[in-house]
Amino acid sequence: MARVDRKAYGAYGANKKLLFKKLLAFPQGVLVIEDKGKITGFTVFEVMNKDDVPEDFCDMKLQKTINGKWMHPVIFTTKTNYKDKKSDSRLLLAAEKIAKNLGCVESVVPLSKNHPFKENGAFEFWEDNGYENIGEINWLPSQKESVGCYLYRKKLV
Repeated sequence: MARVDRKAYGAYGANKKLLFKKLLAFPQGVLVIEDKGKITGFTVFEVMNKDDVPEDFCDMKLQKTINGKWMHPVIFTTKTNYKDKKSDSRLLLAAEKIAKNLGCVESVVPLSKNHPFKENGAFEFWEDNGYENIGEINWLPSQKESVGCYLYRKKLV
C-alpha cells in the first residue's frame, strides 16, 4: 500500500510506518481495491470525536464547525488518480458507510491547494460526492514543512 501511495503522491505519500500505525490503531478504517491480486486503490480513515483534531493539522480557519463524531480520510489513493469518478466514488461511499455505522455524522478531508491531481478533477470529485469547502488548514507532513490545504466536509446523516 505504501508503494502505491508513494507512486501517486511522491514524498507526500504514506510510508510504511504511518500505514502500520493507522492499521494497528483502527483496522476497520482500511478499505482496499484489488485487481488480479494487485492493490489498485485504498483508503485509510480514522474516526475523530467532535473536538478532536489530527496532530498534523494546524492553523484551522473554518467557516463552518465540525459537528459531532467525524471520519477523517487520511489516505485516498486509486490507480486512476481521480479520473474514474464512478469507481473512485464506490470506494469513498463504502468508507462513508462504515464511518456512518460507527456513529460518524460528518466526513472531513484536507486537500492540498496545489493538489497533484487537480487537473484530474480532484476537487470536483469531492464536491460531486457531496463535500463542500468549509475552510483552510495547514497540514504538517513533517516538523520542517507546512502545506496549505482546503478543508472539505460532508454530512453523513
